[in-house]
Amino acid sequence: MSQDKCIAFIGLHVLMALGLKNEIRKCGEVRVETFRSYQDFLPLAERMDAYAVSSGIFIRHLDFFLPRKMKTLVVDNIDEYDSGDIIPLSIGASTDEADVESIVGKLLSAISDKVDLPGELSAREKDVLRLIAGGKINKEIADELCISINTVITHRKNISTKLGIKSASGLSLYAMMNGLI
Repeated sequence: MSQDKCIAFIGLHVLMALGLKNEIRKCGEVRVETFRSYQDFLPLAERMDAYAVSSGIFIRHLDFFLPRKMKTLVVDNIDEYDSGDIIPLSIGASTDEADVESIVGKLLSAISDKVDLPGELSAREKDVLRLIAGGKINKEIADELCISINTVITHRKNISTKLGIKSASGLSLYAMMNGLI
């Protein structure tokens, strides 16, 4: 991995940042830039290839991090993450060393694989997403939009692919955080 790749550490405790930086150095050559707050980070956000953030910053700025979740590592001193759809890469207080190595490896792999941000949803995909967030099942969505169930299934698959979110609850959260509902 080339040195031109950069991971932003945002709002991490100093000891967590040092430990994570050491783990990243073991896995490959990546530059790390540290930011005390999201506001300090924001002007340079688009230059970063990946992000390691505290859970508080992740939650307060879901609109930025959720579409970039495959390139975002949530680091905190608690272990309360049970939704792999929303936070697939996370390290908590009881994460063992082997798991940390694996998770850091996944983050670095996402950088080297050039995982792109999700594509823009079409107007019809946004309509389907709104109805999913409203708790509708495929048949109800098809009836309401006057399309076939197969078309609804195709739209759901495309939405999940573009956003990297598989569950209805994750899609609902995305719709809410992005002003679609």
